[in-house]
Amino acid sequence: MNPFIGLDTATLQTLKAAYVSALTALAQNQAYSLNGRSLTRSNLTEVKTTLGQLQAAIDWNANDSTNETLVSFTGL
Repeated sequence: MNPFIGLDTATLQTLKAAYVSALTALAQNQAYSLNGRSLTRSNLTEVKTTLGQLQAAIDWNANDSTNETLVSFTGL
């Protein structure tokens, strides 16, 4: 389950920008602080996973009102 589903797009975009900054710093072997939490290079996988979840939630919001499923039963 994606913990970010249900957040508004503006909040998701803000969080995504913060995690991109963290990823950039960690990729350059720099420590990074995010919401009072210190991240190091060992947190790269976690940061990348969170970025994927954030993007999925952004995509969910973008498609939420346009998702439709049409089922057609023809012939037997």
